[in-house]
Amino acid sequence: MPNTKSKPGEIKTRREKVADREIAILKAAASVFNEKGYAKASMAEIARKAGVADGTVYLYFKNKDDLIRGVLARFYARLTETAQQGVDKRADTKSKLKFLARHHMRQVMDSWRLLEIAPMIDRSSAQYKQSDLYRLNREYVAVFDRVAKSAISEGLISAEAELWVLRDMFFGAMEYSARTMLFVRRDDDINSFVDNLLGLLIGGITPSPEADILSRLEAVADRLEGRGGV
Repeated sequence: MPNTKSKPGEIKTRREKVADREIAILKAAASVFNEKGYAKASMAEIARKAGVADGTVYLYFKNKDDLIRGVLARFYARLTETAQQGVDKRADTKSKLKFLARHHMRQVMDSWRLLEIAPMIDRSSAQYKQSDLYRLNREYVAVFDRVAKSAISEGLISAEAELWVLRDMFFGAMEYSARTMLFVRRDDDINSFVDNLLGLLIGGITPSPEADILSRLEAVADRLEGRGGV
């Protein structure tokens, strides 16, 4: 993608102004959707927050469904970029996994209502698998997959553990527990949860029965709920 940014003191081109306006609309929409949810968010309110006329939004996005797709696409693209950047800055595999868990937890908690909308878009399985959201989500979880494969090759995680099981445990446990921690937002809760989750992943994944894994995850959630969760 060509760089359309003007240098300091230069007058912005028409193309740059168009790009800036689109980003402003997407940022405003993300804020409104995350605050009010899909049903209560209005295109008029998003336009006001973006500082544009109501009709201007429709020059970029044909309707609210089109706009939420744009918001979620931008969210996942940025999520993947920051996840990969954080992984690249860390030297060992364990610290990479810890970073990914903390990064994901904070993003889920900060954008919970926005992410609740995602399953409403492209509802059928066939539609979803052909969508940009599916592609972007796959690109995001691929960051975890690469780190998990390194953990397996280094012996941190059992070679008998299947990648899809590791992935579902990692992301599923965080999304479940984030619902509790939304009401008890403290860094020590996030840190405690991440430490417990990594304890399950690193050295804790063996061919043991699935019920034992689930009971350990439930024990983590119970401890959080006992400190003020719902």
